[in-house]
Amino acid sequence: MHNHHNNTLIHGKLNLVSYFNNPVSQRQKQYEAVRAIVIDKQAVETVATKFGYKPGTVYSLMRDVNAGKIELFPIVRKGPKKKRTTCDVQDKIIKYRKQGLSTTDIHSRLAEEEINISAITVERILKTAGFGKLKRRTNNELGKTLKNKIIPERSEHLDFEILEYLNVDCPTAGVFFFIPYIIESGILDLLQECKLPESSDIGSTQACLSMLLLKLIGERRRTHICAYDQEPGFGVFAGLNVLPKPTYMNTYSCRCSETQLMNLQSKVVSLFRKKYPDFYSSDYINLDFHSIPHYGDESEMEKIWCGSKGKTMKGANTIIASDSKSNAVLYTRADILRREESQEVKKFVSYWKNIKGNVSETLVFDCKFTAYNILDDLENDKVKFITLRKRYAGLVKETLVLPKEVWKKVYIPVPKRKYKNVSVYESEVRLKDCKNIFRQIVVKDHGRENPTFILTNSKELSLQRVLEVYAKRWRIENKIAELVMFFNLNSLSSPIMIRIHFDILWTMIADTLYHRFACDLRRFENNLAPAIFRKFIDMPGRVVYDGGKFFVKIRKRAHTPVLMEVKKLQTPFAVPWLGGKSIEIVWTA
Repeated sequence: MHNHHNNTLIHGKLNLVSYFNNPVSQRQKQYEAVRAIVIDKQAVETVATKFGYKPGTVYSLMRDVNAGKIELFPIVRKGPKKKRTTCDVQDKIIKYRKQGLSTTDIHSRLAEEEINISAITVERILKTAGFGKLKRRTNNELGKTLKNKIIPERSEHLDFEILEYLNVDCPTAGVFFFIPYIIESGILDLLQECKLPESSDIGSTQACLSMLLLKLIGERRRTHICAYDQEPGFGVFAGLNVLPKPTYMNTYSCRCSETQLMNLQSKVVSLFRKKYPDFYSSDYINLDFHSIPHYGDESEMEKIWCGSKGKTMKGANTIIASDSKSNAVLYTRADILRREESQEVKKFVSYWKNIKGNVSETLVFDCKFTAYNILDDLENDKVKFITLRKRYAGLVKETLVLPKEVWKKVYIPVPKRKYKNVSVYESEVRLKDCKNIFRQIVVKDHGRENPTFILTNSKELSLQRVLEVYAKRWRIENKIAELVMFFNLNSLSSPIMIRIHFDILWTMIADTLYHRFACDLRRFENNLAPAIFRKFIDMPGRVVYDGGKFFVKIRKRAHTPVLMEVKKLQTPFAVPWLGGKSIEIVWTA
C-alpha cells in the first residue's frame, strides 16, 4: 500500500486534507468508516468501497465497536519515570559484586532467591554504580574443568570432629546392603596384610572400597568415576567425603604390583573358601580364556581373537576359572601372551594347590585351552581333566566308517537340552607328543554335523557323567557374559596390564558378594547379579548423619518384604572404616 503520509512530510509540513481523506493506519481507517456510517449516514456499500473493505467486514466492524471489543481511541500508557528495581535489590547486587561474583553469577544467585530480574538489568545497575567488568578468571578460579564440568571437592577421610550433620541424596542407596557382607567376609583385613598402597588423604581401605562400589552398582558402563565424584552418599560408603577422581584410581591401580594382586587374590579365595564353603564344593572346575578388546592406537598389546567383536584386534587375554556348581569365580589372571596360553592350566594347578593343598577336582576346558603335551603333564601330576580333541578330516572319516554295533546310546540328563539321547563310542588313544594313554569318547547324533571327541584321564567317571559334566561347561561362558554385561569386564580403558589385573580382581570379589547376598534372599537364591541389582539394589534413598550414627532411608518397593526378612539388615551394624559409627536401614512409606 502506498503511504501518502510520507509525501505530506517531505517538507516538514503536514497536509491535513490528505491526512483525513486518505487514512493509512488501520485504527484511523476503522474510525473514519464508523464515523461515516454513524454521523454522515452513508450507506455500508459506499463506505466499504471508499475505505477498501468488503461490506461484510464493515458490518463486523460496527458489531465489534458496539460491543466494545475495539477501542477507536486507545489509552496511551506512559512508563514509570523511576527505575523498577528496588533499592534493596540494587544494594544486594552491589554486595554480590563486592564478593567477586560476575553478572551471570549474580543473576543466578538472585534467581535462587526468587528475585526475577534480567542479567542486562544487573549489568546496567553495576555500570551505574561505577563497577567495571571483572577480569577473565581461570577455570580453576571458576571451579570448572575445560569441559565446563564443576570441579568436585578433594577426596579425603570423613572427619567426624567436624561433621555434625549430613542429609544427602544417594542415587543407588541399595549398595549399603552389602556393607554387612563386606565386614563379614573379612577382605578388608587382607588389604593391610598385602600392604596395598595408600596416601595421606585416602587409605588402601577407602581406595579399594571405592573400586568395589563401582563394581557393585555395575549396569551400564561409566567410563570414568567422575560420573559419581560429586555424590557424598557414595562417599560415605567408602568412608570419604566424595569418591576419588579418575586420575587417582588409575594411578592407584598402577601402584599395585602383579605380585601384590595375585597374593591378595590367593588370600581372598582362601578366606572365601572358609567363610562360604558351599561356593567351592563342586568336584569340577570350569576354565576358559576371555579376550578383552582394546581400541587404543598406541599399544604394546598382542593381536588376539576377540570373540565379542568377531575379529582379530589388540587386546588383553585373560583366564577365568569357576566352580561348576555355584559358578563362583575361583581364579582370574590377565596379561597372558599367546605363547604362554598352553601353560596357564599348570599355573592354575599350582595356584589351587597353594590354596587347598591338592587338586582333587576335575578340570573342564575346551580343545584350544592347552596343548596335548600339557595333558600328559596333568596325568603325571594326577590332575583329572575333561577336554575336547581337535578335529581333523582324517579323524572324522575314520569315525564315520565305524560299524553301527559299536555305538552305544547314552542319555544326557541336562535340562532344556534338545538332543538328550546321543550315540557314543569309547576307546583309548595315545596323542601326539604324549606318553600316556587317554580315554576318548566320540559323540554323534547330538545336533551337530560332525562328531565330537571328548578326552579325559578319569577312569572312574561313567560315560553319562562325563558327557553331562562337559555339557555343563557352558556355565562358565554364561559367567563370562555376566561379568562383561554387568561388571563391565570388556571396558578396558588402558593398555597397562596392571589396571586389568586390578579390575578383574575386584570383579571377582563383587561377584562373590552378589552370590552371598542372593543366598539370604528367599526365593531369589539362584538369580544372577543383574537381576539382584535391578530388584533389590537399584533404588534411590537418602543418607542421614545425626552426629551419632548414619541412617539410610529408602522407600518401600515391591521387593522390600524380601529384604525385610534379611536379618543382617534389620539391626544397625557398626562400620569400622566410619570410625565405628553404625548404619541403620530405615524403610519409609
